[in-house]
Amino acid sequence: MNLRSTFLAVDCAARRDSRGAPYLSLKLVDRTGSVDSRMWNLPPELAGGLARPEYVYIEGHTHEYRGMLQVKIEKMKVLPPGELDAGDYLPVTSQDRQALRAEVELAGRELEKGPLRRLFEAMVSDEGFWEDFCSAPAAKALHHACIGGLLEHAVSCLRVAKALVEVYPVDRDLLIFGAIFHDVGKVRELSWHGGFGYTTEGRLLGHVVLGERIVRSYIERIPDFPEELADHISHIMLSHQGEVEYGSPKRPRTLEAILVHFIDNMDARAAMYLESTRNVRPGGWSHHDNPLGRDLYVAPDAGE
Repeated sequence: MNLRSTFLAVDCAARRDSRGAPYLSLKLVDRTGSVDSRMWNLPPELAGGLARPEYVYIEGHTHEYRGMLQVKIEKMKVLPPGELDAGDYLPVTSQDRQALRAEVELAGRELEKGPLRRLFEAMVSDEGFWEDFCSAPAAKALHHACIGGLLEHAVSCLRVAKALVEVYPVDRDLLIFGAIFHDVGKVRELSWHGGFGYTTEGRLLGHVVLGERIVRSYIERIPDFPEELADHISHIMLSHQGEVEYGSPKRPRTLEAILVHFIDNMDARAAMYLESTRNVRPGGWSHHDNPLGRDLYVAPDAGE
């Protein structure tokens, strides 16, 4: 299919194919997502690739390469800054954000512990915070990197947590709260107005520390909030990355913290797989250049 349109070009690098011919490898991004692209017969100004993400006009065509949709670019022109609205090129979750939002709010109303329910209500009733939580991406690039991505990730984790309540002798309310809000620090770690990036405090502190501070700030507004419960919540927030080398000041030491860590990790990796194979047909392989660092196989339906 012929293609003539504007995109945000990211991850653009100059490479050489098996015959030694130079080409560009890049991803073209718009609100619907991204697609792997290649360009040969490079003009001099593109011989070294692009030093940073750029808005581009391209002419080319889509085709299937080893079971994966790919764009072959014939012409590409870098557009001047300010010519396009950056918001038009930010990926947006394909799920219904209002429905996701309502699902989280219902889960909060169903919490049985009074202090935890009041904490949830304090957070959700803060309109500015709640709007940011429902709009933020969950990452700059790795997983759920889209408007509404943090909310989508939270709901997926919530659903898994509800299932695990039926399996393990866990504090249901604490697990549900942790599953929803473990990544809440992303609302201050990341910026998403005019492009995805890191804030200064995000670079200095990271979402783990910022998330614990956010939740603690709401706890402090609730009179007589049990200190032991507050400590359990903080432990989940500070340990959900699992290991110190991955950004957790503490390793998980309670059942709820261990489960939140694995729920988060599982959903993030499943999302990486789904995004990396979005344009791969059944029986095909993805490119190896993806967040999981390996080529990924999409198995055909066993019933076919």
